[in-house]
Amino acid sequence: MPHRVIVAKELAGLLGVLAHPQRIRIIEELRGGERDVSSIQAALEISHSGVSQHLMQLRAHRLVAERR
Repeated sequence: MPHRVIVAKELAGLLGVLAHPQRIRIIEELRGGERDVSSIQAALEISHSGVSQHLMQLRAHRLVAERR
């Protein structure tokens, strides 16, 4: 597969992850520093599981890192 096709597919995947408004809001919340899921949940007013699912997608594309 040509290099440009691979890059285009990876970029499309990244943009797809960023296309969700809640994920953009999560990234904005994290710009100020580390936050736990509960504080993100309170700021965005969405469910705990919703925040966790969005974070899973962001971690899969290496946009955020997890720390316990």
